[in-house]
Amino acid sequence: MSTVNSVIETILAHRSIRRYKRHKIPEEHVDAIERAAQRAPTDATLHLWTAIRVDDNEKRSIIAQEIGQPHVAEASLFYIYTADLYRLYRILEHSKIEHAEDDYALILFAAIDAAIAAENMALAAESLGYGTCFIGAVQNSAATIINLLNLPPKTYPLFGLTIGLPAENPRLRPRLPREMMIHVDEYKDCNPEDLEKAKETMKGISRRRSWIDIIARYAARGGYFDARSREMKKLLGKQGFTGV
Repeated sequence: MSTVNSVIETILAHRSIRRYKRHKIPEEHVDAIERAAQRAPTDATLHLWTAIRVDDNEKRSIIAQEIGQPHVAEASLFYIYTADLYRLYRILEHSKIEHAEDDYALILFAAIDAAIAAENMALAAESLGYGTCFIGAVQNSAATIINLLNLPPKTYPLFGLTIGLPAENPRLRPRLPREMMIHVDEYKDCNPEDLEKAKETMKGISRRRSWIDIIARYAARGGYFDARSREMKKLLGKQGFTGV
């Protein structure tokens, strides 16, 4: 029996698509894609995420310009996934139950729930022949998005997802060696040879800059995630989250 089926083939063929053809996705496909997200696992059945489909062209254009991602405006579908404790707390309040004092763990699980649902959505879309791209740059303009989408307290935009017919055919990007990412029985630390192997494996990820340059740009001191972390803490406070 073959160990590769159509689901695994779809997963292994994933590429991020950043150029799309003009195309209206049939409603039955939109329905199937959204139901796939809805059926994703959710910790303790809390449903700690909400995805907002942005159909309004003006709002799409504002977001695309703000975050420097033209494909947000060009894709057939664009969703913003949010951490959402607001709905949960409304349900508790309606049931006359006091909500948690500290939101810290709930935020973490909200991000996990949202990521699982979005991956379900992306996999469903790709199985139907569409391309997808996750948009982490939503974090660069979270305050604008909160206002633009009228997000209530206890919600926070995490990432975006574009879906549409590909107008490009990019190559598969490399991934770290499996033994570095999947360990057996215990955590296996990296020795210098492992680290050099990682650099060698990933060196072809970009024609413009090295992998080390890329990860330094994001994760080194003063990089994107330093700035995002500061802004995130400030906005989470403004959105009424506690324990952050």
